[in-house]
Amino acid sequence: MITEVSLERFIPECLDIPRFFALCEQCPNFGKRWSCPPYGFEVKKIWDSHTSILLYADKVSVPEELRSNRYSQDEINRISKELLKPVKDRMTAFLLKTEAETPGSIALSAGSCDICGVCSKKKGTPCLHPERMRYSIEALGGNVERALDLYFGEKIIWAEDGCLPEYYILLGGLLK
Repeated sequence: MITEVSLERFIPECLDIPRFFALCEQCPNFGKRWSCPPYGFEVKKIWDSHTSILLYADKVSVPEELRSNRYSQDEINRISKELLKPVKDRMTAFLLKTEAETPGSIALSAGSCDICGVCSKKKGTPCLHPERMRYSIEALGGNVERALDLYFGEKIIWAEDGCLPEYYILLGGLLK
């Protein structure tokens, strides 16, 4: 699913940098990945230097045979990653290609960067793949759940009580 939204509309409807940075602080990746806050730049300037966002969403169905079981949180994380990785990789390739074809644009990944097994930021060294590393919408203060609802009429469903959801939705973007 693809739609383009003006930032004049997106920013007041879906951008809340303080709220999402506070949520990021609770994540184990906070300060440990180059793609995650805190940053050495003012995030709002990235949004203000563009006029629209191309939103790219992909819905991934979870097979019934997987949904009929209960899992530990580690198992849910492993299964979810296995289901989502090929879709995320395909989305990232599309967004990077579109970025290369659209001067001045910036691709935004679906979720945090996972190019390297262990991010070089943990070692205090520069990013090993700056040509491929991208920030996510939520890492820049965007409300993915609200954007999916407003612009696609889709809802995020979370794993609950050890059960996988019916589907997952990935949302990436391209600031233009």
